[in-house]
Formats: sequence, C-alpha cells, structure tokens
Amino acid sequence: MIHWKLAFHSLTHHQRENGLFILASSVLIAINYIFWSLLNNHSLRVSPNGSIIEDIVILGLVFVVMIAVIFTFYANGFIMRQRNRELGLFNMLGLTRRDLRLILLFENSCLFVISSVIGLIMGVTFIKLAFLMLKKLLADDRLTDRFSVGTVMIVGIIFGLTYMALLLYDFAKLRQVKPIDLWRQAEKGEREPKSRWLSGALGMILLAAGYWLASTTKPTADSIIRFMLAVGLVVIGVYLIFIAVSIILLKFLRAKANFYYQPNHFISVSGMLFRMKQNGAGLASICLLCTSILVTMIATISLFVGEQQLIKLWNPYDIMTVTTRPETQSVKSQTAKLAVQHHVRIKTPGHYRMTLPQYGQLTTNRFKKVNVGKTTHQLSTITVADYNRIQDTHQKLKSNQVLVYTPNGRYQSKRIILNHHRYQAQPLSDFKMAVNYEHTIFQMVFIVTANQRVARRINPQPWLYVNGFNLTGSLKNRNAFATAMQQQFHLKNAEFSVKTFQQSTFKSIFGGFLFVGILICLTMSFATALIIYYKQVSEGMADAKRFETMQQVGLSRSESRRAIHSQVLMVFMLPIFGAVINLGFAFPAVRSLLTLFSMYNLGIFIEVSIGTTVFLTTCYLLVYWLTTRVYQRLVGADG
Repeated sequence: MIHWKLAFHSLTHHQRENGLFILASSVLIAINYIFWSLLNNHSLRVSPNGSIIEDIVILGLVFVVMIAVIFTFYANGFIMRQRNRELGLFNMLGLTRRDLRLILLFENSCLFVISSVIGLIMGVTFIKLAFLMLKKLLADDRLTDRFSVGTVMIVGIIFGLTYMALLLYDFAKLRQVKPIDLWRQAEKGEREPKSRWLSGALGMILLAAGYWLASTTKPTADSIIRFMLAVGLVVIGVYLIFIAVSIILLKFLRAKANFYYQPNHFISVSGMLFRMKQNGAGLASICLLCTSILVTMIATISLFVGEQQLIKLWNPYDIMTVTTRPETQSVKSQTAKLAVQHHVRIKTPGHYRMTLPQYGQLTTNRFKKVNVGKTTHQLSTITVADYNRIQDTHQKLKSNQVLVYTPNGRYQSKRIILNHHRYQAQPLSDFKMAVNYEHTIFQMVFIVTANQRVARRINPQPWLYVNGFNLTGSLKNRNAFATAMQQQFHLKNAEFSVKTFQQSTFKSIFGGFLFVGILICLTMSFATALIIYYKQVSEGMADAKRFETMQQVGLSRSESRRAIHSQVLMVFMLPIFGAVINLGFAFPAVRSLLTLFSMYNLGIFIEVSIGTTVFLTTCYLLVYWLTTRVYQRLVGADG
C-alpha cells in the first residue's frame, strides 16, 4: 500500500527526529508505569503508613501524567514542522487530503506502538530498581514488586488517548490550510516581531505580585493556597516577560551600533530576533521547569535530611504523655510493672506542667489572637521552677520578666506584650522537653514565668501535665511496651507519642516525598533536556542556509563558533538565571511551607539549596554544551 510505504519512508528518512521522539515517549511511558505500579502494589498498600505513601504517589502521578501529555504535544509540534515539506510534496504529486491523513495515521500508529513497547520494557525493568530505592528510603524489606497486566492496560490507555488526541490535532491543523501551502510554509521565514510593551509591563506586574506573595507567605493553614496563587502569577509573568522583554532587549541591542555591528553579535542578535516569539516561549518553559526542579528537590531533600531533628523536636524522650490529669503514684507503679513484663528499663524520667496552648501569631514584640486561617503559633506558659528542674539551671525571674523559647530561635526582642500586659523578655536557645501538643502545624512558643499566677495571667487555659522517659531494651520489646502502656491507661493518640512510631511515620512520609520528588525531577529534567535539544536542532536547521551563505562570503568556521557561543551566552543562559532568581523569591515561601512540618533548621535548608542549585546549573551547562555541538554540526561550524 502506497500510504504505508510513504509513512515508512518518512519515519526512516527522519531517523534522528523520530528516534528522539520515541526515546522521550518511551521514558515518559516507563515513568508512568512505575507510578501506576506503585499505586496498584498490594504490599505497599498494606504496609505501615501505606495510605500515606499512596496519597503521595497519587499527587506525583497527576504531575507526571500532566508533564507527559504536555511534552508529547510539544515534541509532536517539532516533528510536524519537519513533515510539512513532505506532505506538501505528496500533495503536489497528486495525493488528496484523505491520503495525507492516512499517512499521518500510519506514522502516529507506528510511533505509538514502538514507544509503548520500549517504554513498557523499560518500566518493567526499572520498577525493580525503583522498589529497591523505596525499600531503602522506607526501611521496609516487606515491599515486593509484581508484574500487573492491569497496570500495563492503564498506561496503554492513557498514552493511546494522548496519541489519538495528537492525531486529531494534526488532522485539524491539516484542515486549516491548503496542503499545497505546506511546502511554502516549510520555506517561509518568520516576520520580525513587534515590540510588546503592554505585554512586557503586564508580565512585570504579575511577576512582581507573584514574588511579593511568595516572599510574604507565612506558615499558616492558608499558606499552600497563597503559594499556589503566587506560582500561577509567576508562571504567567515569566512567559510574558520572556516573550515580550526578550524582543525589546534584542531590538535595543540592535540599536547599539558599537555592539550590533560585530560579527558574532550581529549574527546572534539578527537570527534570534526573527523567531523570538516562539523562542521566548521555549526559554520560559525551560526556566519554569528548572525552577520546579529546584523547589521540588530542595523541599524533599530538606525534609528527608532534617527528619532526625524533627523527631527530636516532637519526641524529646522515647515516650511522651500530655494529659489533663497529673501522674499518680499508682500510674507510676503500673508503668514500672509493665516495663518488667516487657523486659525494658525506664531511664531519665522528666515532667513539668504547662498551660493548654493558645493559638495566635507571634510578631516582633507581641503575641496576638488572630483568625484560624492566619494562625502561625501556639503559646504555652510554664513556671521558672519547672524550667530550672528540667534544664538544671538557676534562672530567677520577677513578675514582669519572662523567658521566651521558640524552636527556630527567631524571637530576639527585649520586650513582649502578652494578653495586654508588657514584660521584659529574654530569648532561650534550648528547652529539652518542648512538646508540640497534638502535633499541629503551628510553631511552638513557650513563655517561662516567675510563678503560676503570672503563667495563668498570660494564658488562662487549663493545666496540662507533660511526662517523658527513655527506654532500654530491644526495639520489639520497646514497641510492645509502648502499645501495652497506651492500652492500659486508655491514652488517646493526642495524649501519647512514641519516638519509634514517629520515626516509622516520618520515614514513610519524607521517604515517600523524596522518592516521588526524585521521579518527578527526573521527568522534568528529561523534558527540559529534550526541549533544549529540540530547540537547538530546529534553530540549527533554520540557520543552516544562513550560515552557509555567510561562510561563502568570507565567514570562517571559528567566527561561526564564536557567534554561536555569543548566542548561547546572550539568551540561552537566561532560563537558569531566571530559575535562580525565582528560587530566591520562593525561598521564604518554601521555608514557610517546611515549617508546617516543623522543619525549622535554616542551616540545612541553605546547604541543600546551594548544593541543589550548583548541581542543576552544572547539568544545565553540560546539556547546553552537548546540544550546542549538535547545532554547530547542523550549521557547518564544527571542526
């Protein structure tokens, strides 16, 4: 059949473009297969905290499917530009619009089948590696991977629908123009774009608004909504700025005679200016993908690295109880008997009394009550006598003096207003038994007062009795003792916490976040690298004749390479600079979101941010070095 022969010729004639499309689709199919395998895995679902991992995987799956669909359409657009010349030629040779649709149908079907087979083979192979990584992160050897026909069918349906949508989109584009015009469109150059001052100004305003929202985000219940709004504004602003401002910048450089009329600057500025509309959108996409990679990796790695400090903050002792009734001698005796029965020993017990937390917001010099959506802190008061006994210190306070402890140590004012009373304040750097009551997302604030009367004046809430102790013995015996103790005294989860149980929960949550974050970042990194490659190849093919003409009139290969490097430095480095700037403004918002998990260690956050940024920048430069060599070969400037 002539249609199949022509489709096969097109596929083999453009091996590089179609091969890269197949590789990209195969990797995306493999990553989707891994996510769906995790979601449908029975051993993961019934494991401890399996529901938490399942929820995290669902969030990541939505993001990965979205990236896969968007990128598949982007890559298909590049392939269609290469097909236009052949479709136009086929039409001039007598093929009808129906014939062209059949050729596209055969081509897309072949690409789908080949990509699916390779992708599923890759997915089945790498799911074993993914499970090994997940078992390591969760410290759970009971997880096993099993091949599932249902998973294969789900992934096949998703990408089958995606390729069907691609085919319908290609048919629609074919219907909009006369097929004979496709030949001329492949040869037709782009017009010089107009300066879009209004779009540029709107982009600046939206970007500034997004930066302001991100940098002023507080760790409240509404912070995630506020952060997502900031992300939306930044995304729109970045696209408008890269498209509009880049054109304005290039026209400004062209107007500078001393700069423009140099061989390398002349070639790069004039070449980029005429395709900056689509070029700007590509650069904006790269910038946003790099920003997403940075934010995702910094957040997930920071949480995973800071896990032990968080456990120490939530559970300063192996077992903690926070009840509304004091511990009696009978309770102590029964606890001691349970310890003997389960072959564990109780060590270093501690206790104190604090007021039930009062929710509000700690500002520079006061604690005030606010609406629930704006709450950031929970304040409790204790007496200096209890504090001295716990810390083994000899602090003395007057009735108008208080000590202020916050886990992040950020309160430094010498004055504080509490419940309409002014006090002299002294910050504390340590409190061994600070406990986050009910493990809320709000930051703890402990006010140490001279006596009970002052404590109740500041916070007139009922007293809570905090007790904690460490254990020695095997892990199995300690866990059995903790379970028996909770059952013996009918303690609610809000009143009772165990360090080993917390470790298991946090390992599941943060290990799951890190695992999903790595897979998402791999997807985005792969998409970013391929967008850069497609960008370089499409521009290289468009510039080949222009460089050939300039070389015929005297432009040397070395001058061509200098012009190419000038182009890379002038524009292609903008996305990574933009990503770093975006990260700088997102830094306060990401830190505020991490405090929702009681992650207060700024040092860890800064170290992870610097390390991740350096790593991504290095990989970005490596990708551009490799793709620039491809561009040089296409325009005949290699060697």
